[in-house]
Amino acid sequence: MTLTVRDILDFESLYESELIAGMKGLQKEVTGIMVMEAPDIEAWGNFGQVCLTSFFALENLSLTETKKFFIKANTIGIAAFIVKLDRLVKKIPAHFIEECNVNQIPLIKIQKETRYEAIILSVMETLINKNKVLLDRYYMISNQFTNMALREPRLKDILALLEDLIPNPVSLFKNNSIIYRSINLELGDFHVSKSTKLAKKRYTNFEYQRQVVSHTDLTAQHYSQLSVEIPSLGTDVYRLIIHELNQKTTEDDFMAIENTVSSLQMELLKKYALQQQNLSHLNEIINDLIYARYQTEEELAEILHFLNLSKKDNIHLVIFDLSVESNRKKVKREDSESILNTLSNYISIRWSKFVSLVKKDKIIFLICNSDNDQGFSEKITVAINSFTSLSYYSQLSFNIGISNKSNVTDLHLANKQANNILKILKLTGQKNKIVSYKDLGIFQLFLETNNIDELIKFVPEKILEIQKTKPELNKTLRVFLDHNQNFKTTAEELFIHPKTAKYRIERLIKLANINFENPEELLQINIGLRLLEFIDTTL
Repeated sequence: MTLTVRDILDFESLYESELIAGMKGLQKEVTGIMVMEAPDIEAWGNFGQVCLTSFFALENLSLTETKKFFIKANTIGIAAFIVKLDRLVKKIPAHFIEECNVNQIPLIKIQKETRYEAIILSVMETLINKNKVLLDRYYMISNQFTNMALREPRLKDILALLEDLIPNPVSLFKNNSIIYRSINLELGDFHVSKSTKLAKKRYTNFEYQRQVVSHTDLTAQHYSQLSVEIPSLGTDVYRLIIHELNQKTTEDDFMAIENTVSSLQMELLKKYALQQQNLSHLNEIINDLIYARYQTEEELAEILHFLNLSKKDNIHLVIFDLSVESNRKKVKREDSESILNTLSNYISIRWSKFVSLVKKDKIIFLICNSDNDQGFSEKITVAINSFTSLSYYSQLSFNIGISNKSNVTDLHLANKQANNILKILKLTGQKNKIVSYKDLGIFQLFLETNNIDELIKFVPEKILEIQKTKPELNKTLRVFLDHNQNFKTTAEELFIHPKTAKYRIERLIKLANINFENPEELLQINIGLRLLEFIDTTL
């Protein structure tokens, strides 16, 4: 229980005392007492301190200096002033009384015969006894939580113990969704109208907010809550709420709450470590499957059993690449895991059977389905668009590669297909593209080469020479062919004048001797221009 100024007025040593000013500050906490000898209160004052004085040290202060002194005292948190008048100071100045009222600091006058020693002894004895009681209670509470920790408790076991120790109901939230509700009261949604950060005290280690809320399940009346975030790893945010429906949280209650938060933190850290261990093992198993790192049919059967897959499953492998250059900061693993969790929700709406993993800045899905390649590509595009419509991910840059449908024994080939798509997109500097292997058309033939740079041999020599010296001409030619040799639409896409487009084509005809009437020649040029987009032409 907190010792207040009102409490010390009941001490026998202050029996004949008189409260002169600062009546509104009687609930101030008392943490110590001392004799004031000088006005430099910022040098020796402490929160909750009661100051014994004859006011002789303040007698020569001007009105301005007196005002500053009491402002400092209020800022520090001085609990009260006890003044004894004697032969040096006969009367408490009126402006002293006024400042005590303004700053709500109780001013207590004692008789000349009252001994300072008696007051100091009674205050310190009470504080020492109070601290002993607090220490005993802390030891008792700490023992209860320690014994419970040895039994490997669930989160609700920890919260149930807290409810036995404090008079108010509690709730636990995960990412703003309630996961534990007090059995003492049905608490529904609430609206926070005000939130104030509490100053840390000597017995608190965590950050607390006091919130004024209204519960929709109760009445329109406002209630007070104590809210504290549980420090944890990962992307999930846990918050403990103390519903102060019965009484405000006391110093004793804080002891129980502090132990509860520490216990919850420990359990959440254990839970996170176990999840990461399981996730790491799962990722290894999936990697063994998509890289064909199994030697026998028995090993493959074990992998499929662990992943709840079957040899009969038809699977599309989808790689979500977050390493595109337009992402300002390097994507962290926890960011990728958060994206995976959100993406999985959209995947699960359409397909019930899939596995996934995070690999650096890539997210890989193995999705079991009965769709053909085109149908699957359309469905996954709808799922991705739904995901990117969320405001939180609307600025995210990515590329997506989708393999052909594969059986489980050919997933290593599907993995290669999806990665080759991403390699092409990266080399061409594209972003926010969703490309399936079937979309590549004839370029699938070129991707079968082990060295993508060997593709340069399929580019006509005259086009390759122009690329090295006048790449803007090749770009114009590509757009010109894409628009059925129309100068106007070519100019519009390139943001140039039609005359400029015509001039460039005429130069190409002269430099490369291109015959636009020969369809076979145009086909070779078209293929060569597209290959130039994803090979290193500096070789």
